[in-house]
Amino acid sequence: MDEKIEPVLAVIGHPVAGNPTQFALESALEQANVDCRVLSFDLNAEQLPIALNGMHAMSFRGVWIDPSCRDQISKDSNTTDQLHITGVDQSSPVEALRNAPESKSGDEPRSNWKAIAVRENTWTQLVRDQLERGGFSVQQVLIISADADVRKQLEQRLVAENQLAATESKQTIPPDKDASAKESTPDCPAGVEPQLESTLDRVVTVTSPDEITTTSLANVWLAVDGPASEIIDAFRRSTTPPGTVLVDLNENWDANDISVWERCKMDAGSNCITRWDIHAACLAKVVPQWLGAEVQVDVLREAMEEYLSV
Repeated sequence: MDEKIEPVLAVIGHPVAGNPTQFALESALEQANVDCRVLSFDLNAEQLPIALNGMHAMSFRGVWIDPSCRDQISKDSNTTDQLHITGVDQSSPVEALRNAPESKSGDEPRSNWKAIAVRENTWTQLVRDQLERGGFSVQQVLIISADADVRKQLEQRLVAENQLAATESKQTIPPDKDASAKESTPDCPAGVEPQLESTLDRVVTVTSPDEITTTSLANVWLAVDGPASEIIDAFRRSTTPPGTVLVDLNENWDANDISVWERCKMDAGSNCITRWDIHAACLAKVVPQWLGAEVQVDVLREAMEEYLSV
């Protein structure tokens, strides 16, 4: 990167200790021969706006935002306005910021930072890819979360945006094919719409692993929160369709269940998608937006595994 000043990236959280993002980025950037400094900051709610304004003034290229700080940026319009953050979508938490170049047009609103949200598109793509490698598509999705709002919002987004449907199945099905599908689905009760590949309309939600039956039709399990050992035990003892994928959507790096998910990953292989699999894939998408350079997902993931194993 031919520049006089070394680019700088920031990782912010409260707390930020235990977050593998800085180490993963440093490892991947070094492997890619990209000259860049990565710094981590523990910022409380009062410090965050001041710090981000300072980072913009010092031309930090970008910021990764830990979940502990996302609500203040994503949901607090005063903070968003104060920091001149553009591109915020209320339905998607802001996971990163990119320093916005000064607008040459006086008509455009001031923008210090551009909001970046990639996580949901990333993990749904990982699930689709894993299912399609085995020749499968989504039959039913099981959401495990103790938070009723989280369950409802995630279900609504999955259904409305149809993110887990196979890529080639997202196009609208012609009416005659739709009718044919309904007539040829023997296990679909009268008056109930059958599941078509183009629509994700079978989502089951539970508050805890105790509610999961020993026979599950869901071939995508989304573990948003809850005890990892209990979720994984329920996954192992339940009879599930072939190729069922278990997804760890927790983003708590201090959780004691990291080692449990590591063992599950060793047992289930690529059918277990962990939080560090998702995080590595997200960072690989964001780095080019920050620096215009590519980094390897495998290097990011291996660095996180190394960091988390210490």
